Amino acid sequence: MQTDFAEGLGLVAGFIGAFAFAPQAFKIIRGGDANGVSALTYTMVLVGAVLWGGYGFLRGAPSIMLWNAVAAGLAATVLILKLRRHSPQR
Repeated sequence: MQTDFAEGLGLVAGFIGAFAFAPQAFKIIRGGDANGVSALTYTMVLVGAVLWGGYGFLRGAPSIMLWNAVAAGLAATVLILKLRRHSPQR
């Protein structure tokens, strides 16, 4: 894989963007509370990441494929935690 400046920039930007979802996942895991998390938002993020990953595949852009796969995984994790740990409002 030949890495030029643009691809390097994409790798750094993708890393930051993809791991932006990690703190929310860790907070839910530690605290067990997912009531403040929007399932719709994380569903949209998941679908968007999958579509962007497909775009990256069609364009042959490794940074887009890699980091959107990571973002999709983290968004799916938050969404699963939300659905499993959701307690009805009283």
